[in-house]
Amino acid sequence: MSKVGPAVSTEVYLNNQTDQNFSTYDKRDWYGSGNQPLNVPALQTRYFQHLADSNIASSEVGTVFVVKQDIKLVVVWRNMRDESNKVYIDITTDTNIFQNKTDNL
Repeated sequence: MSKVGPAVSTEVYLNNQTDQNFSTYDKRDWYGSGNQPLNVPALQTRYFQHLADSNIASSEVGTVFVVKQDIKLVVVWRNMRDESNKVYIDITTDTNIFQNKTDNL
């Protein structure tokens, strides 16, 4: 008999302390689901909860925001049961972000 643990969730606060509005460029839910904000206005914070995939108790997400013209903010995390949480943040001008960046997790 397999034992399945409780679902895991990740609480996310995106705090924009710049004078630029951030808008979504791309987002991925590899494991789990949540309502990621479409934008984070200048000098504001957006909160959301990402529920883990209950089969594997993992929350893995990537979000890319446009900061200014071609400049993008990348936020990726992995929150898994029985593992250290990992977060990757980058500012980039790349266009194929998830193909290039997620190998770092």
